[in-house]
Amino acid sequence: MNDFYDANAEQFLKDTRNVDMSALRERFIAELPQDAADTVRILDAGTGSGRDARAFHRAGYQVAAFDASPTMVKAAAEFAGLPVQQMRFEDFSWDHPFEGIWACASLLHVAGQDLPSVMRRLANHLVTDGILYTSFKLGSGDRQKDGRHFTDMTEESLSALLDECPALRQVEQWRTNDRRPDRKEDIWLNALLRKS
Repeated sequence: MNDFYDANAEQFLKDTRNVDMSALRERFIAELPQDAADTVRILDAGTGSGRDARAFHRAGYQVAAFDASPTMVKAAAEFAGLPVQQMRFEDFSWDHPFEGIWACASLLHVAGQDLPSVMRRLANHLVTDGILYTSFKLGSGDRQKDGRHFTDMTEESLSALLDECPALRQVEQWRTNDRRPDRKEDIWLNALLRKS
């Protein structure tokens, strides 16, 4: 899958860097501790272009980020103005917990059979009452497209996934249309999950 992003980086960056995700970020931020932003740590997990890491960083949050694609890591670091680590969700580990983890359109690239362990790993890197935002394309099951793996979710399959991750409870779940002009027919399932 990294091959797709490495080979198509220029087009992917062009298509995603300027997409307005502020409404989703605001819902996530509203669930974070309302302390001074510079004391709140956010992980952009699967940062892609670095668009959201940059927005969080500019808002004053302590931001860490990672992506699996070497090309995306380099581009995101340059765009966001902060270090970006190269790693896959399946290998994810960090040396401190976060108040928030932002996994926008990224966990969908993890195979369905691996999602429970990846979600538990992410939960282990949240502080108590920490918040995780994630989004999946609305649909059912695993599929391949353009050399990329996708795990699509419905409200029911996301709830079933959470049954396997007892540390996370659902705060909210909602649908949105894709924000890219040429993809408005694509529906996304969004969720905010709290670590208990």
